[in-house]
Order: sequence, then C-alpha cells, then structure tokens
Amino acid sequence: MATFVFDDAQIDTASFEELGAVYDHSKPVDSFLRDRYFGNTILLNGQDKVPVGEIKTYVPLAPAVLPTAQGRVIRDKVELNVSYIKAPYLKPACVVEPLSDIDAKMQKLLQSMRVISTNAAGTPPSMQDEWEMAAANSYWTIRQSIAARIALMCRDALLYGKVVVQGDDNAGVTVDYGRHADLKFNPLVAWDQVGATPYEDIRKMVKNLTKHGKRRAVDALMSSRVFEALADNEKFNKRFTAALNTNVSRVFDGGFGGETEATLRGTLDGIEFWTYDVEFEKQDGTSELMIPEDGFWLVSERGNNLYFCMIKHRKNPAKLAMELMPYHVFSDNPSVDEFIADSSPLPVTINKNGAAGGTGFITL
Repeated sequence: MATFVFDDAQIDTASFEELGAVYDHSKPVDSFLRDRYFGNTILLNGQDKVPVGEIKTYVPLAPAVLPTAQGRVIRDKVELNVSYIKAPYLKPACVVEPLSDIDAKMQKLLQSMRVISTNAAGTPPSMQDEWEMAAANSYWTIRQSIAARIALMCRDALLYGKVVVQGDDNAGVTVDYGRHADLKFNPLVAWDQVGATPYEDIRKMVKNLTKHGKRRAVDALMSSRVFEALADNEKFNKRFTAALNTNVSRVFDGGFGGETEATLRGTLDGIEFWTYDVEFEKQDGTSELMIPEDGFWLVSERGNNLYFCMIKHRKNPAKLAMELMPYHVFSDNPSVDEFIADSSPLPVTINKNGAAGGTGFITL
C-alpha cells in the first residue's frame, strides 16, 4: 500500500500486489520472444553476476547400479572454466500524480476489479479514486518499461548473439556471446527481386546452423513483408505448407490485414515460419520493429535462460533475486511522490550459435 498526503488528507492506494494483479489482467508489453525462447526463468539470490560457464546443454544420465546397491548421487560435469557476466541493473521511476486525461480502458478495468468505485454517469471520480488511477498508471508505466527492456534484450540475445544496454549515467553493459561469423547471412539477391533464390538461401542457412550450432532450425522469424516476398516465389510455395484453415496446402498470397502479434504462417521442411511485426518506442521518441522489416532468422533453440540477479536495496536485506521490486519514495525537497522498481535481468542463450540470419532479404 502506498500512502499519499494531499491537501492535508491522507490517501491510501492499492498495494503493489493488487496493482500487479490488475496489470496482469491488462494488455502488457508483448512477450512473444521471451515466452517462446527464454521461458526458463532462473533467480540468482545473493548474486549480481550470471555464471555463464555453468549453463548446461546436456541431460545427466541416471547412474547404473546393482539392484541391491544404495542410491547413487547423480554426478555432474566439472566446470573448469566458469565465466561470470555482470547483469544490467534497471531502475525506472515514475511520478505519481492525478492526470487530467483518464485512460478509459484502465478505469473500466480498475472498476471491474473493485479497486475504484463505479459512479453514475456524469459523476466525477472521488479524490481517492483519482489517486488510485494515478498509482495504477505509474505502476503500469514502470512495469511496461521493464518488460519492454527485457523483450529487447531477449531479441538481441536471440537474433544477434549480443546484448547491449546503454546506461544514462554510466557506460552501460555489453555482453557478446561470441556467435560465429558464418551465421550472419545476407542474400546475394533480395527475395523481392528478379533472380532471387530464397529456398536455396534458406538451405544454406540451415547447413551453416547445423555446422556451427550442431542443431537444426526449428523456427524462422521475419516481418510480414519478408514473408510476402517468399510467398511470391514459386519454388518456395511448392515446398511450403500453410497454417491456414483452408483446403489448400500452399501459400497463395501474403494475406491481407495487419497483425501486431506473432503469427504462425506455416512450415517448410519442418521449420515453423513466424511473422512478428510488433513495434517498440525508443528513448528518442522514434519507433522500431522488433524484427527488422528486411530481416530473416532461423532459430534452433527454444529453451534458453532468463536470469534475474539480486536486488541491491536496503528494503531487500536478504539479497533476494526477483523479476522486479517496486517501492514508493516520497520526498519533501523537491516535493514529489514516485514509484520506482529495481530489476537486474540477463537473457542467455544456451547455444551461442543457435541462430542464423540478418537483414537485406527485401529491398527497402
């Protein structure tokens, strides 16, 4: 519960747990890349670094014994070279104050969950309800900013094999997992141009991925524009099975209508083809697609790890790791109420050579 003093009146708003429950019922930042490729969440209590050398890509075998023998402890491999990567530290803040512009969807959601009262038409919200909505808006803002940052980090780790987090008051953190240079691929002829050979290009990428990553591709990620270029190629169409509820088994066109979520378009040689056209807003106010408009990648690993290191704050004396720790800060000089949240995430691919691709697959 956050407590505010306004015009000498004390106002108590919903707790962070209640605000979190409301947030989960809203439409948060799209988390397709995180959910599909970094679904293994690991909390590192008491640590601010990720032990990358301890990431395991094997399954230990059960020890073989005589039926009369005692149980044997499963022996793990000995890690001789363990490298540690310091996780970035996030601390977004948002001033809590009643807004003149009210988000109608948020207001309805708060009313449905009985955080604020439902007034008759034409009745303005009470001061208590105004502060409840302000608290919810600020909480959602910091939650969404962290979720967006994590989504970008997952994108970068998966597609580029590198995570770069620039700091506002420091040099930031750069993590390069050392992906093989051969896995960066650009077609000689863009797929929307005469003479393009998309099927042969994909076959080359599959071979490079198998050679350097030791695993075959399971997914292909691209923008809708890249997929439309593929759909225009006769040789690709002959081998592609569309994921459409129709009687046809081939792509007949790129389809109409916009999709902002990940969409399964079909399969080619056992590889699932996904289009993903979600945008994110950068700090300079411009927007950028999560998957570059002219980009195409093959991915061989879905079971990657998303680590969260300990929260370094006096309110966390046990040095526990958690996805985020929100708290309320009040200052008299200057007079301001803020919601702040700390988080220390780092996505790590279990196979540094688990993706191949690049940009330049269509003409921009």
